[in-house]
Amino acid sequence: MRNYVIAIVVFLCAGCVTQPRPEATLFQRIGGMPMLSRLSNQTLDIVSKDPRTSRSFDGVKMKTLKESVTNFLCVKTGGNCVYEGETMKKSHADLHNTVAEFEIMVDVLRERMDANGVGTKEKNELLKILAPMKHDVVTN
Repeated sequence: MRNYVIAIVVFLCAGCVTQPRPEATLFQRIGGMPMLSRLSNQTLDIVSKDPRTSRSFDGVKMKTLKESVTNFLCVKTGGNCVYEGETMKKSHADLHNTVAEFEIMVDVLRERMDANGVGTKEKNELLKILAPMKHDVVTN
């Protein structure tokens, strides 16, 4: 009888053990669409007006670009979004972006993440995702 009681207790306690929850995606940890939209909008507002980078935004519909960049970041961070824009290589092919322009954009994005309270881990993860795109964005 004692073994029977122990077996029942063990069986019941096994049901009490919770499965570890999967880690939240970067999209969730960074703040979802509201934060990605804020980061995109602020970064693009700054670089589109900066004399060192503004030439790349001549004639660009900023509202459309901001939405596209937000969706791009959403997809790249694990959000359930659809990005319908061009590849980075194709969308930047005719812009002749320099390394300096790319680095300014990254610096502004980093500053905006800091200003909006994005955690260091999340900031570094996002920058790590975006860094390889330098080869597609920089053509000069």
